[in-house]
Amino acid sequence: MELFKNARSVRLKSHLGTYLCAPDDGAVSHGYRRNPRGAVWAVEPAGEDCVRLQGHKGLYLGATELPADLDSGGRGTRSCCRVVLGSPSCPNDNAFLWSPLREGKTKNLLTLSGPYGRLLRARFGRRPSKDNAVTVDLGADPEESSWEVEVVAMANAAPPLARAPPGVLARFHSTKEAKGNKVSPEEEEEEEWSEEEVLPKPSAARRILYNTARDDGGVDGLEEGTWKDFMFDGQSLVALRRRLEEETRRTDFVVCRRMGARLFPVVLDLPPGNKGMEFILVLQSSRVANGLV
Repeated sequence: MELFKNARSVRLKSHLGTYLCAPDDGAVSHGYRRNPRGAVWAVEPAGEDCVRLQGHKGLYLGATELPADLDSGGRGTRSCCRVVLGSPSCPNDNAFLWSPLREGKTKNLLTLSGPYGRLLRARFGRRPSKDNAVTVDLGADPEESSWEVEVVAMANAAPPLARAPPGVLARFHSTKEAKGNKVSPEEEEEEEWSEEEVLPKPSAARRILYNTARDDGGVDGLEEGTWKDFMFDGQSLVALRRRLEEETRRTDFVVCRRMGARLFPVVLDLPPGNKGMEFILVLQSSRVANGLV
């Protein structure tokens, strides 16, 4: 904990030589680029033994209880879970509390322990430049879960956006798989933060497209004219589901999204912004509903 006592902002370098980062797409990843603003985390003390880590967009590093989708192959387990960005639902929300523990005799080396003692870990996938993942692992080797703390001078740290307002019903905002590219130190470039990039932008309604899956999980293409849409203002999954129930006049469905040919239940809030999104409604009585993870 003493490593964070006098630090306002830090970079966290993994045992792989990569830096924990939150790119602009809302994912949590790690990469070799040291200088992007997404690799700097504001340290927020939370009691004597814990901290919260706030990214440059005002969202916090959080651990879920959802199995990690490693290499997009769905091979994660309950002991290897996703790490995402989100907002605490209350000051003591332990999903966003990290307990730093010094690792070995190295001065700036530590592990970050989340809920249930799971350790924050950076890992490569089958394609190291494409499938970089950050997980919380139960029973992980501390050496493979170690992070080197690099204190960032205030002059070089971009101020984070204002934290999300209270009352957020679903805490997490994104589970998109990280897609950062490996960059050699020679290719690293300093990035400047402008006022336009740092200040929050006004929210606006986004277009929601939705369709109902067939019994076997098949879904018509967008060009077939069976999709419906509406404008939705907000990020709450609870509010979105309520609106879908009003639009469809039924409640017996699971809200899903597509990843390739597979359907996955939506369990997190919508990401920030107003980019349109597509959702698939899977009827609970259908055959495909039994296979949803």
